[in-house]
Amino acid sequence: MRFLSSFLPVLILLVVFMSCLDKDSGPTLSVEEQFTIDTTAIGNYLRTNNIPALKDASGVRFVIESLGTGFPPKLSSTVKVTYVGRFLSEVIFDQGTNSTFQMNGLIPGFQIGLALLPEGTKAKIYIPSGYAYGNRGVNDIPANSNLIFEIELIEVVTSELEKNQLGADTVAIDTYLVNNSITAIKDKTGLRYVITEEGSGPKPGLYDKVKLAYTGKLLKDGTVFFSGTNGPTNTFDSRVINYIYAFQAGVPKLPVGSKATFYVPSGLGFGNQAVSNSTASIPANSNLIFEMEVQEIFE
Repeated sequence: MRFLSSFLPVLILLVVFMSCLDKDSGPTLSVEEQFTIDTTAIGNYLRTNNIPALKDASGVRFVIESLGTGFPPKLSSTVKVTYVGRFLSEVIFDQGTNSTFQMNGLIPGFQIGLALLPEGTKAKIYIPSGYAYGNRGVNDIPANSNLIFEIELIEVVTSELEKNQLGADTVAIDTYLVNNSITAIKDKTGLRYVITEEGSGPKPGLYDKVKLAYTGKLLKDGTVFFSGTNGPTNTFDSRVINYIYAFQAGVPKLPVGSKATFYVPSGLGFGNQAVSNSTASIPANSNLIFEMEVQEIFE
């Protein structure tokens, strides 16, 4: 839960991230040295312009200008966006209106940024050069250019197959709830949930960093595939937006200290991708149960 060799619009340029950092082309700075220079330059730009940006663990920074109400795209998603691309000098190098792209064909920084934006959101993302076009440059974009994108995420395209799967999943979950005499709240996203203990703390927002304790099971047979806690680390922000759709929909409903059980359609979980870990395998299109506790919100 991230490239064509000719310049179409910038966003659709397919640039293999590591080849952008090929040490045989461009400066001899290490990736780490260039990254430090880039993030320092972006930080200085934000401070000079009094821009209160949030920082992703990757180093990409972002500002939400108006928040949408849908889910953010996945790597496999097709998206429709309106965008303006600028250098830190604020010179425009590319723009498009109602443009449609495959997420997995975008530069890494754009993928990272879009994955932080619910459908309908307007935002700015600030991308270090290593997550853009690296030390080679592309046409009018010089090597080691940090980029700004003003974005409106108009739509995350949902296929008919995904819509049909969600319908089948919610029927299966509702049948499970009836058969087990469970009265659950039905969320419009397809999530079903039961609050088993109401906490007294604040409710987390999508961009709050949280500590969560949860156990994940397969709905079909109760197989446990995860049991433990997650919180912020050096490589994972643990913002609510960083988790699967079911958590994005359900966790903001729970004050800190709350416990709940989520009944999750596969599309709000791991979708049509099978997932394996050291504990268990999650088959594709698996409906899930999560026993959830919201333990803490971090400043």
